[in-house]
Amino acid sequence: MGIKWRDFQTPKRLECEESSYSATYGKFIAEPFERGYGVTLGNSLRRVLLSSIEGSAVTSVKFDGISHEFSTIDGVVEDVTDI
Repeated sequence: MGIKWRDFQTPKRLECEESSYSATYGKFIAEPFERGYGVTLGNSLRRVLLSSIEGSAVTSVKFDGISHEFSTIDGVVEDVTDI
């Protein structure tokens, strides 16, 4: 099943709905797409937007009295690696 490049449907309309525009939200409309291309484009756009969000994350933890990651802590069920 090959793609017919001559009949390939490209979006004819691309616009921003200005009535919905705010500092944290914007609605963009692009249509029509070939079957399945909306999902493909949506997933790519979602991944790009999520990867560009700034945030914070824990990169390391140090426990007093623990010499290595396979140690156990009194009163704690999980190993240090699980924590």
